Amino acid sequence: MTEQALKKELIDISASLCGLLEKAEKGIPDVSGDAFADWNRTCERCRKRLDDDLLRTGVVGTIKSGKSTFINAVFEGDYLKRGAGVITSIVTRVRRSDRLRATLTFKSWQEINSEVRHALGMFASNGWRNSGEPFDIRKDSDRAELARALKNLESRHLLNHDTRSVGNVLLNAGLKGYPRVKNIVSERPETVVFTGKRFYEHQDFAGSEDLSVFLKDLCLEIDSGSLAANIEIADCQGSDSPNPLHLAMIQNYLRSSDLIIYLISSRTGIRQADLNFMSIIRQIGGMGNVVFVVNFDFNEHENLTDLERVSRKIKEDLSLVTESPAVYTFSSLYALFGSIAGRLPEKDRARLSQWESEEEMAEFSRKERSRFQADFRRMITEQRYSLLLRNHLQRLQTTAGDFRHWLMLNREIFSADAEGADSLMKRIKQQQKKTEKIRSMIKSTILGASQQLKKEMKSAVDRFFDIRHGEVVPGIMDFISGYSISYERYRSSVAEDGFADTLFAVFQDFREQLDRYMAETVNPKLFRFARENEEYIKDYFESIARPYETMVREALMEFQKEARDDKEPDMEGRPEHTPICLDSVKKAHDIEIPDAAATLAYSRGLKTEAFMKLGYFRFLYGVRRLLKRGDSSASADISALKSGVAGMKRETRDSIVFHFKNYRENLKFQYLFSIVDSVASEINNWLVYRFQTYSTDFDRISEIAGRDRADREKVLETIDSVLADLDGLVMRLEKLQSELRPSPVG
Repeated sequence: MTEQALKKELIDISASLCGLLEKAEKGIPDVSGDAFADWNRTCERCRKRLDDDLLRTGVVGTIKSGKSTFINAVFEGDYLKRGAGVITSIVTRVRRSDRLRATLTFKSWQEINSEVRHALGMFASNGWRNSGEPFDIRKDSDRAELARALKNLESRHLLNHDTRSVGNVLLNAGLKGYPRVKNIVSERPETVVFTGKRFYEHQDFAGSEDLSVFLKDLCLEIDSGSLAANIEIADCQGSDSPNPLHLAMIQNYLRSSDLIIYLISSRTGIRQADLNFMSIIRQIGGMGNVVFVVNFDFNEHENLTDLERVSRKIKEDLSLVTESPAVYTFSSLYALFGSIAGRLPEKDRARLSQWESEEEMAEFSRKERSRFQADFRRMITEQRYSLLLRNHLQRLQTTAGDFRHWLMLNREIFSADAEGADSLMKRIKQQQKKTEKIRSMIKSTILGASQQLKKEMKSAVDRFFDIRHGEVVPGIMDFISGYSISYERYRSSVAEDGFADTLFAVFQDFREQLDRYMAETVNPKLFRFARENEEYIKDYFESIARPYETMVREALMEFQKEARDDKEPDMEGRPEHTPICLDSVKKAHDIEIPDAAATLAYSRGLKTEAFMKLGYFRFLYGVRRLLKRGDSSASADISALKSGVAGMKRETRDSIVFHFKNYRENLKFQYLFSIVDSVASEINNWLVYRFQTYSTDFDRISEIAGRDRADREKVLETIDSVLADLDGLVMRLEKLQSELRPSPVG
C-alpha cells in the first residue's frame, strides 16, 4: 500500500470512528460527556494533522547547478523558469495537485519600506533628500529623488568586492518593479492566484529581480508528475547568492526539511561555495538528510568513461565532507526532455535525438535516475512519513480501544439485574478513587517537571548568549575587532571624495561582511542550539511519561478486571508508548523559531557613532590638516579615518549586545518555553485522557439501566451494533499497523 493510500485509509478510519461515536451518543441517552468530547477531538486532530503533514524537500546548490531543471523533470514539464535572479530572496515551493495553480504572496507596504530603508544605508547621508519624513516608496517625490541619487552615485559605491552591492540591486529593482505591483501590494500581505493558462505568469515575478523583491512566498501546484501530494519540493535558488537575506531564507526552509537534495554540476565539480554551504548544512544538523545529484550535460563529456571519472572524483571529494555520501549521476535536462518529447520545439528535439544516439551515456543517466527515484521514495516515506503515520495510528488505536472498553462496560451494566448492577457500581467507584489519585499525581508531576525544565532552558539560553563566554556574541565581537582595513587603499579616496564618503565606504563594506558572517556562522549555531534543546525537551518528557504510561496501563487493567468481575482484561489495541512528534506539536500550537533573518536586524537604524559624531571627526580632520602637528596631510587623513573606524566598531558592538539580548529573550519565551508548555500539555492530556473511559457518571448509567426492559434492549442493540462496526475498524487499524511496521535493516 502506498503512503497516500495509507494516509487515506487512516483518514477514512478516523471519520468512521467519529460516526460511531455519534451513533453511540444518540443511541445511549444522557451518557455523552468528557470521554466522547476527547475521543472526537482526537479523531478530528488526526484528520487535520494528516491533511497538514507535508514532507519537505529542499533542492539546493550553487548558481547554475540545474535546480529548476531538476524540479521541472520531477513534474515533467517546464513549470519553473530556469535561471531566476540570484540576488533576490525567494524560495519557490512546489507540490503535486489535481490542478495547475500558482499562489503568490506579496509583502506589505510596511515590509517593503522597511527593507528599502535598510538598503538606503548605502548612502552616507540623507543629503540627497528634501523631506525629513521616512522614505516611502509609494510617494512619487521619494521615488524620483531616489532615482536621481542612484544615478549620481559613483560606480565604486555600487560594487562590493567586484559584485553588485545588495543595497543597490534592491533599490533599483524596487523602483523598476513598483509600477507593476503598486495596485497589488497593500497594508497587509496580499495573495494573487494564477490558474490554468495564466499559471505561467508567475514566472514574470519569480524570474525577475525587479518583481521578486516584492514577493513574500511563492507556491506552485502542478497537475503532472508522479510525486505524492504530501511531498513539497522547494527550489532554494543559488546557495552562493551574495545576499545574506537570501541565505537566511534558505536556512529557514532547510531547517524544517525532511530531506535535502544537493545538486552539483559535473562541469564545475565541487567549488568553494559548495564546501561553504555544506559546512552550514552540517552546523544546522542536516548533513544526515542530504543526498547528492551530479547533474551532467552531455555536451560537457566526451564519453561515459569521462563522466564516470568526474563522478568518482566528486564522490571522493564529498567523502571528505560527509561519511558514505549518497551520490547519483544523471542529466536533469535529458530527463525533462524525455518526459515532454512530444511537446519539444524542433531545436530541443534535435538535442534530445543527439543525446539518445549516445547510447551508453543515455542508458547510464536513465538507470541512475531510476535508482535515485527508488531511493528517494524509500527515504522520504520510510524514514519520515511512516513515523508520522504510526503516531496517528497509535492514537486512533488507543481511542478505538478505549471506546470499545467503554461500550463493553456499559453492556455489562445494561445486561445485569438490579443486584448485579449495584455490586458493579461499588467496584467501579472504588477504582475511580484510585484513578483520580493517579490523575492528580500525573498533573502535579508534569507541572513540576515543566517548571524545572524551564529553569534549565533559561540557564542554557543565558549561557549560550553570554557576552563574554557564550557561543555567539564573543565570536561576533572577535570578528568586529579583527576586521582589518587597508588604510593605504583609502588614502587617495579621502583626498578625492572627502572624509565622510570614504568612511562610509568602509562602513558599507564592513556591514555587508558582518551580515554574511551572521548568516554563515551565527545562524547555524543558533539552529543547532535550538535543535539540541528541542531534543532535550522531548527526551525529558518521554522519560517522565514512560513510567506513568505503565502505571496508567496497570490501573486500567485493574479497573477493567474489577468492573468485569474478574474476567481477563482485554488490553488489545492499546499501544505501550506513543512517542512525542515535535513537528506535529509545533505545528498544532503555531510555534516557530525566530526567523533566521532576525539576526541581521542588528544594524537596523545603525549609522554608527562615526556618523552620529561626524562633525567631530570632520573638525578633528580639519584641525590636523591645518596644524599638521608635525604630520603630513596624508597622515592626518589616515589618523582621522582610524578614529572613525574605531567609533564604527564600538557602536556596532553596542548594537550587537543590545540586539542579542532581545533575541535571547525571544528564543527563550516565544520558542523554547512554548515548546515546554505545549509538550507538557500533550503529555498530560494523553495520559489523563486514558482514564476518560472510566470517569463517566456511572450512577446516571445505572439509573438509565433501571428503566423498563424494552428501553434496555434498545440500548443493548445500539451497543452491539456499534461494537460490531468498531471491531471492523480495529481490524483495519491492525492491518495498517503491519503495513507501517519498519522494514528490517540490512
